[in-house]
Amino acid sequence: MDELILWKKRLKDKGIRWTKQRAALLRVLLQVKRPLSAQEIFVELEEEGINLRLSTVYRNLNCFKANGIVRNLNFDQQENKFELIKGEHHHHLICVNCEEIKPLDCPLQEFEAEVDQKTDYAILEHRMKMYGICPNCQKKTGD
Repeated sequence: MDELILWKKRLKDKGIRWTKQRAALLRVLLQVKRPLSAQEIFVELEEEGINLRLSTVYRNLNCFKANGIVRNLNFDQQENKFELIKGEHHHHLICVNCEEIKPLDCPLQEFEAEVDQKTDYAILEHRMKMYGICPNCQKKTGD
């Protein structure tokens, strides 16, 4: 997996040692392509036959978070989720029934620049979450 090699270099550039556990954790985040909780990552690893303690998953996620490899997301008091920071800025669309999470391109960049200009604030970041019902859940309730 070429993408995993890029992440290996990124970890090395940040002074983080490459281990089998970290490679497995990153592989799960790359394959699933949606924010996952530590518990969900733990289950995915178990299903692949990789034995890690949940505390090891948390420890590595915290290390990744501290070094800008993953970001921590919280969706309305749900368990914290983690996603890889790939450089692209995006937001999230969350299904209120099944909790599916989809990334959304950011429509706010021009607005942020306008707010910055009008208020003289130095805008550091913005976050947006949209909630709805996904097509699969709509089909289920429409029966």
